[in-house]
Amino acid sequence: MGVFRGVELDDVELSGERLLLRRWRADDAADVCAIMQDRSMHEFLSVPDPYTREDAQRFVEDIGHEGRGDGTGLGCAVVEAASGRLGADPEIGYWVAPAAQGRGYAAEASRVLASWGFSVGVRRVLLACDVRNVASIRTALAAGFAFEGVSRQGRVGSRDGPVPERHADLARFARLAGDSGAPISPAFPVLPREGLSDGTLTLRTMLPADAPAIVEAEDELSVGWSFSGKPPDPDEIRRMAEQAWLTWLTGPAARFAMVDVATGRCAGDIVLRKAGPPQVGGIGYTVHPAFRGRGYTARALRLLAAWAFDTADFARLELGAKVDNVASQKAALSGGFQPDGTRRGRLRNGDGSFGDEARFELLNPRYA
Repeated sequence: MGVFRGVELDDVELSGERLLLRRWRADDAADVCAIMQDRSMHEFLSVPDPYTREDAQRFVEDIGHEGRGDGTGLGCAVVEAASGRLGADPEIGYWVAPAAQGRGYAAEASRVLASWGFSVGVRRVLLACDVRNVASIRTALAAGFAFEGVSRQGRVGSRDGPVPERHADLARFARLAGDSGAPISPAFPVLPREGLSDGTLTLRTMLPADAPAIVEAEDELSVGWSFSGKPPDPDEIRRMAEQAWLTWLTGPAARFAMVDVATGRCAGDIVLRKAGPPQVGGIGYTVHPAFRGRGYTARALRLLAAWAFDTADFARLELGAKVDNVASQKAALSGGFQPDGTRRGRLRNGDGSFGDEARFELLNPRYA
């Protein structure tokens, strides 16, 4: 029988406001098997595919109890206290049945487990998830876990599990015994489901599928006008797109895809960064070659500025362009920005020299 800090774990049960966290039982296997037939359960979990009744039986009889026997963990089934219906397996690591998603059960279960750990002397509780797993990132923040960084190509799943281990970039969160446990607000407000649109262009949160279009947008012209003067690594762009939701929810940047309404294609990207002083944002953008000359940058700037001022409560927006980049400066003016001076020798060119930067600003009328 496993013992952790003087507590025998074998029969430990924990209760939340709506949930009971208990040991897995043999009769849970049918529910587990049914849940794992939903394809969404396989996106981020390292589980057998196809998932059979035998896999479910092995899980409830062995894998789900992980740590109880040797005192190293508290594997639990999570059930609705009122109905007894199976909901999730939180190991801080967790999964939630599709029928029970969207109710905050994973966050509640994580709070219950963390509170129990703190009650027996644990000082720090960790939580990790795939950087693309938006639901788990939201759960971590809702449960009061603070973002601490990304582990590149971390291991997903147990070395001794029924399927080969896989690796992915993992977002890591932690909660300390002295933390309040209160939900942590997203760094930027979440967009409406339909995004921001003027009927011709829509801005939505960047997705991993946008990466190829963003790579194509970094052609010779874009690189020549870029702040670095050097082409970006396509793998870095892929990772940026995969982590777009993570950086949106935890900071420091809200990355948008520009979407051409007529075709649904990604027409470029625009980013809003927290520039340093409170309520000041810095903006950067790139447009795909197939969509240049249509005024999309100005449209994107107007859509972004309205949201940044009215919803995200920014007081000032800033952007810059190389002094010879006339097209970008015209787009800034057309987007409502005003000249804000020149910074000498600030932006690097491809040959290693530095050129001047033309600056632009837009003030929130509520703070002007």
